[in-house]
Amino acid sequence: MIRRIFGVQLALIGLVVAVVGGAAAFWLIGPDNTVHSGDQHLSSKGPAIATMPDLLNRNGPVLHVDVRSTKNQPVFVGVARDFDVSSYLKGIAQTRIVQVQYPIALSTQDRKGTAGPLAAPATLDWWVAKASGVGNQSIAWPIADGPYDVVIMNADGKPAPDVQVDLGIEVPKAFSTALAIFAVGIILLAVGIFLVLFRRRNKESGPPQYTEAPPTYPQENQAPYQQSPAGPVRRVAVAVLAFGLVTGCAAVPPANTVTSLTRPAIENSAAAAAIKHYNEVNNKANSTRNKNLIATVEGGNLVRESQAGYKIDQAAGAKPIPAFTYTKPVIGAPQYGSYPMQFVSSSGISDTKDYRHLGVWERASAGSPWMLMFAAGVKTGVKLPDLSGLRPVAKADDTRLAAAPQAAATALATYLTVGAKSPKAAAFAPNADVTRVLTELATVRAAQSKPPQAVRSVADVFTAPPASPTFMTKSGTAIMFVTLTQEHTLMIANNYTFNWAAPPMTAFSPATAKYESALTSTTLHDLVLLIPPKGKGKIQIASHEDQVIEAGGY
Repeated sequence: MIRRIFGVQLALIGLVVAVVGGAAAFWLIGPDNTVHSGDQHLSSKGPAIATMPDLLNRNGPVLHVDVRSTKNQPVFVGVARDFDVSSYLKGIAQTRIVQVQYPIALSTQDRKGTAGPLAAPATLDWWVAKASGVGNQSIAWPIADGPYDVVIMNADGKPAPDVQVDLGIEVPKAFSTALAIFAVGIILLAVGIFLVLFRRRNKESGPPQYTEAPPTYPQENQAPYQQSPAGPVRRVAVAVLAFGLVTGCAAVPPANTVTSLTRPAIENSAAAAAIKHYNEVNNKANSTRNKNLIATVEGGNLVRESQAGYKIDQAAGAKPIPAFTYTKPVIGAPQYGSYPMQFVSSSGISDTKDYRHLGVWERASAGSPWMLMFAAGVKTGVKLPDLSGLRPVAKADDTRLAAAPQAAATALATYLTVGAKSPKAAAFAPNADVTRVLTELATVRAAQSKPPQAVRSVADVFTAPPASPTFMTKSGTAIMFVTLTQEHTLMIANNYTFNWAAPPMTAFSPATAKYESALTSTTLHDLVLLIPPKGKGKIQIASHEDQVIEAGGY
């Protein structure tokens, strides 16, 4: 009787194990070792559908995402670091996947925001995996440690995606494990049935013999002994579970330990593409002096200088600017974990061998284009530090350098304002460009001071910005890109009028414009400073260029 009870329970356990193993192998997992969510319909009123970073909280397995549009539109699917996605989708209406219930459902949550549109996602260079196009689009990405998001969009970045999505997690040896569990279940089922149906008989035929056992008496405080099949059944269940874990699947994927991520601002190939795009747009803008077009690839003070240059050339009737390109760029890309990001390029110039182009490029947000923010021509004879391993300067670097970067910029502004006799001049190595600028300024002030009875004063004041792009190199030298603003003011005596009479000032203030109080102009000076480690010499001015951007008076 006990054997039959044990057989029944063993058969039931075997049946359950076989059903679980068979369902896992042939319905849930399949030969590709991937657990799928099944097709799920997702849509958003905004431009994007994205997972929360805590959904991908274990690393190692391969994530599979299959997406197709229900409207037969081109779709995009990609994986990126959470800080990139957060910047890209900041303030944008979106749908977030907050929970995945394998294999039946995805739970979502809508977030309010603007409708976009966003920059076409496939054009951005920070995705770690991506696919885009018409029809079914698929990615397979080994889940990395750290906060990452999956993003699904229309390929053009416009609202509103309406898609069928299948998420899958590829678990190594999952299919073989499920088959093994299925086989164990079948074996247990067969053994259980055998124990139920098989009846042991005596070797000799004849009536059954009965033997009366002597009575037994329980001892005091001791319950009568009864053999229970529960113990063997429990041991069998535990053995099946242990077999599945040990002989099949790899260890449970480790939980994420990285809470924040960084990456290089840009890869070399993407930087080369950004510079190539700049070359094309810059030459097109230069050919017609199109101030709006140049503003699509330049920003900050640089675009003000380019637009002012266009205005001066147009007033003078100058010929179109000959086409040129920046060639063979060498890239210095610091690590960032937020926006804005910057990188530095050192390139050849196609129309001259005497100079190299140094540029600082910036991306304000994950969805913004790379813009050239600072440009300088450095003579080829100037030795520049290696740009590999570049990083943004930190406050702690101030004490390691010959001068803190901001202090160096302020000292240079004072030097140019006061002149060669300024005490700040001692911090800088002699530089021919600075000597030329100081000489020209003195000459202009002397000329404008005549007749003395008509001029109350002539002054040039240089100011440094509150912050400038500065990077530390592996050699310990800081490379700083600073734009100083020069304000030139001629104060007019009573009963006199002055006007600007010659280019380039007349491009901004025609000769017919008369001023009774002052003549004013603004010039931007772009300088590249090399600040050595403390005790290793003076600050070197590697490059200087200037551009008048405004003139007038009052």
